[in-house]
Amino acid sequence: MDSRLLQLADSAFPAGAFAHSFGFEALRQLGLLSGEEALTVRLRELVWHTALGALPFLHDAHGGDPAAADRACDVFLSNHVANRASRAQGRAFLLAAEATFGVAAPPLPFAHVAVASGAALAIAAIGLEDARQLFLFGAVRSALSASVRLGVLGPLAAQRLLYALHPLLDEALAATGGLTAADACVPAPLLDTAQTTQDRLYSRLFQS
Repeated sequence: MDSRLLQLADSAFPAGAFAHSFGFEALRQLGLLSGEEALTVRLRELVWHTALGALPFLHDAHGGDPAAADRACDVFLSNHVANRASRAQGRAFLLAAEATFGVAAPPLPFAHVAVASGAALAIAAIGLEDARQLFLFGAVRSALSASVRLGVLGPLAAQRLLYALHPLLDEALAATGGLTAADACVPAPLLDTAQTTQDRLYSRLFQS
């Protein structure tokens, strides 16, 4: 195992996800995230939402033209909150990656996080499969962390839930391995729709 992956997967790596709930804050306030059972459903949706809607752009950025992948990702993310959050997290990841690896990623027109991750990890000579696994795990871990801070469940229960999701992560990675930006889709419209309400929430802990 490449020990660098442990550093990149660590929540201390300043990749910008800590400020985002991936729409889970909106789901909580809409009454759609009332407890562990509902959270499990939403997290399973997030796994496929990320595998089918983000990993194809990471794939293209890692082994192809990152700028083209970034432009395609910007068109794909029609949800203005998700688009804004993706750009913010992408810029944060590029800054952290440059400081860590000592090599800057190629210039990107929007720096969406899936594209930024793919481009930066390719420069660091981290393989595509490791990059895909790292990104998918990071999305789920970050949403689960946000759920703890939202009071949906406690940290010990969160770790048990994350552990139980690992077979699904492996399944999603295996099922979407060859997908490119042209194959990207939104399999969990509830997550996407809920996130659009983030700016209208009465009070907010997160940016998205």
